[in-house]
Amino acid sequence: LVDRASPAVQVRPRPLRTLFMALLLGLGCGFVLAFVADLLEDHVVGAQDIETGMNVKILALIPHVRTANRQDVAMASLTHRFSEMAEAFAGLRSVLDSAVYRPHTKVILVASSLPEEGKTTTCCNLAISCAQNTLLIDFDLRRPRVGGIFPMPTGQKGLLEYLAGDETAPDRIVYASACKNLHVMASRVVGNARPAELVGGAKVADLLAWARAHYDRVLIDVPPLGIVSDALSLGGLADCVLVMARPATSRKRAVRHTIRRFHDVGVANVAVVMNDVDHSKVFYHGYGPYYHYRKHYGAYADAASAAANDAAPRSEKA
Repeated sequence: LVDRASPAVQVRPRPLRTLFMALLLGLGCGFVLAFVADLLEDHVVGAQDIETGMNVKILALIPHVRTANRQDVAMASLTHRFSEMAEAFAGLRSVLDSAVYRPHTKVILVASSLPEEGKTTTCCNLAISCAQNTLLIDFDLRRPRVGGIFPMPTGQKGLLEYLAGDETAPDRIVYASACKNLHVMASRVVGNARPAELVGGAKVADLLAWARAHYDRVLIDVPPLGIVSDALSLGGLADCVLVMARPATSRKRAVRHTIRRFHDVGVANVAVVMNDVDHSKVFYHGYGPYYHYRKHYGAYADAASAAANDAAPRSEKA
């Protein structure tokens, strides 16, 4: 050993440089993975997923309810008048009755891209909220649901029977519902009738013309557009179309495709209703605090109603 080596700087390993490169590489990979995951994710998360790139407005955010019973959800505006859902539909009705929208909302078509987006429950609640000489029509001729929510009287003929050739007048297939000033035209699956051939017929146009002449507002429940094209045939006979979107269930591309198809067939007035929005988890354009406030308001209103009922005279209660 002639001379001992004593370098002034350690050549390798260099811990600081290795740590810096590891942090930089980890952050870069994380951003790339997050960007790719966002591109591949197709579920609707918030209102911005619909508004981005589409010239449509979101008219209402319907809150999430903790029940799986379709009947309870569909009748919430009637059975729970001070609930968050009833207030949301009251707000939607106020928008539709405003001076800007009223001329274009006499006949409203409620559509969706896929099943389970809340189309029928939204249509029923909106009809209850708008119940002033209002007609609710169930044009989902393959899987009719309205007749189960608003039970059809014994011997009552349905819409499909009327369209299949029954010469009964339109007013004979209309019946009163449990909600005052709300009439229903329900349907049931019968015989060998083929809905695809009936929806595009002249009898449908005559029926909607009759409904337009006899009612102040008409709401139409149709099957999902992603399955059959009945909604497109009926869209040209309506004044406007409300397209449903449900977070974590609806697909962004499907909703946008549905909106484009309505525009392609000449429907100018198309808007979106966001259904089943959990305001406790996500704040949509500042709606979150308002809905927390409304929960307390609803409790106060229920207590006030109960107190008024207790204070009423016995004869009045009877």
